[in-house]
Amino acid sequence: MFISKEVQPSATLKFSQKAREKVSKGEVIYSLGLGEPDFNPPLEIVESVYEAAKKGFNKYGNSMGLDSLRSHIAQKLQKENKILCEKDDICITFGAKQALVLALMAILHPGDEVINISPCYVSYVPQIKIAEPQAVIKNVDLCRKDFSLDFDAFEAAVTAKTKCIILNSPNNPSGKVFTRSEFDRVISLISDRGIYLISDEIYEYLNFGDCDTVSPGSYRDIADRVFTINGFSKSFGMTGWRIGYMTVPPDQRKNINTLVQHINTNVTSFIQKGLVGIYDIDRSFLSNYNLHLRKMAGYIAGELDTAGLKVVEPQGGLFCFVDVSAIGLKSDAFATALLEEQNVAVTPGIAFGDNWDDYVRISFAGKEEEIVSGIEGIKKFVL
Repeated sequence: MFISKEVQPSATLKFSQKAREKVSKGEVIYSLGLGEPDFNPPLEIVESVYEAAKKGFNKYGNSMGLDSLRSHIAQKLQKENKILCEKDDICITFGAKQALVLALMAILHPGDEVINISPCYVSYVPQIKIAEPQAVIKNVDLCRKDFSLDFDAFEAAVTAKTKCIILNSPNNPSGKVFTRSEFDRVISLISDRGIYLISDEIYEYLNFGDCDTVSPGSYRDIADRVFTINGFSKSFGMTGWRIGYMTVPPDQRKNINTLVQHINTNVTSFIQKGLVGIYDIDRSFLSNYNLHLRKMAGYIAGELDTAGLKVVEPQGGLFCFVDVSAIGLKSDAFATALLEEQNVAVTPGIAFGDNWDDYVRISFAGKEEEIVSGIEGIKKFVL
């Protein structure tokens, strides 16, 4: 297999490993790197999975996923996201990350162009190149003022060779929640061009701003070309469970089914069974967590502003994307020195796009006291 130069080890994992090495030496680390919710999965779901394993849901299953779970997800998408879909349109995957690479593998051919909104999740570019090494990536930067979509650049990037667009809202790393008017313009631009849209909605329930999340799959003009990708890792504290899902356009169902059959046969059976009904449980814990996220996002923006660092206050997700250009260090040097001098772990902006080397990503997913200590360390470092 040809591994292109764009496929590099994850920078987010690299810095978390450095932090773990310091912890192993007895040092106290304030980890503001990885985005991992600070709560455990709902107990009733844990118990449901346990019961499923005890009752024998341990055998091979449908490659596309357990029918009852897919039906449950389809009902959720119809009700909450206004996406017209049935269980046969759903594929259960090992996390949202696998869903993304499967979608790319299914649709990309050599020479196809992919429009990638930057800054972006660290795995998008490597996954495009893993799926099709000869794919052409066109990165379109968000506007630095407010992380809105730059439609002049976006429209200029669309050509006859454009195969798909990747959108992530709420966005990692910027925390931007794209507005309905922004989605309207995107859909209007591509609706008659036969372009696929991959919509990563993994942070859907972590939205604490004033803008509702919008699912592109709800637009009738493009519904049959949208992969809606989601999962349970972020919203239900299940990052290690590795279970996600996607809606599959009708013309790609055979391709996706074939890929899954040969890559992993099926997702863990007893976990799938235990998650049936997950969208029916009491989700008040998410309201409380969103209040925590909003408070921490505002705190970080205010505190770092006093230290001369620019922060566009996020509207969703688990991260602030902070402009550190005033310090005069590139992002990797900034993050490395910060970890060495103040034991605070953040993620270099270069990991999220070549044009973002004067930014760092700060996670506010964890406990308030750790976040406060970490931000104090950053202030000491820059002042």
